[in-house]
Amino acid sequence: MEANKLILASSSEIRKRILDNHNCLFEAVKHKFDENIGKENTALTPAELSLYLAEQKSLSLCNDYKDQIILGCDQVCVLENKIFSKPITTEKAVLNLSEMSGKTHQLIGSYSFTRNSKVLFNETTVCNMTMLTLSIEQIKNYVDTDKPLKSCGSYMFEKNGYKLFSKVEGSLEAINGLPFTNLLKKLKQYV
Repeated sequence: MEANKLILASSSEIRKRILDNHNCLFEAVKHKFDENIGKENTALTPAELSLYLAEQKSLSLCNDYKDQIILGCDQVCVLENKIFSKPITTEKAVLNLSEMSGKTHQLIGSYSFTRNSKVLFNETTVCNMTMLTLSIEQIKNYVDTDKPLKSCGSYMFEKNGYKLFSKVEGSLEAINGLPFTNLLKKLKQYV
């Protein structure tokens, strides 16, 4: 990986931190894909949507970064086939967390590696997240503390969000949006 740095098609701080923890030479660049295009396609399952968005984010930078490997990522939060978008407002975050309270939802993460407009490989992971039964006051206090307005699940597991759960199934990296320990093994085949 030292010869060619990885291009991360994301501005996510937690994903950048995960790559830093792996001493990976990378450059984080905001992708050029309009995510709303994919979200309007209701024929896709949540896993298909996540993979489509990750792939398109990666491909959107191929013309700018010739001969470099580009990683596109996407994470979808799903409860009983309902996809939760980034809340953007405090009110929506409270509403989302109220709906997930006491239930198990899935975080579906997809990762697409491309080079020169060709997909090298894709990976999708699913984490099962069982939330504690929370009072409206607990939810409001949490939202005021972490301000998770740009997180698909309306929580930031890496901050105080982990306190909202009674059980989680999945690696910490996958929950945080980039299971790079596992992806790195496959990536080495292409470097």
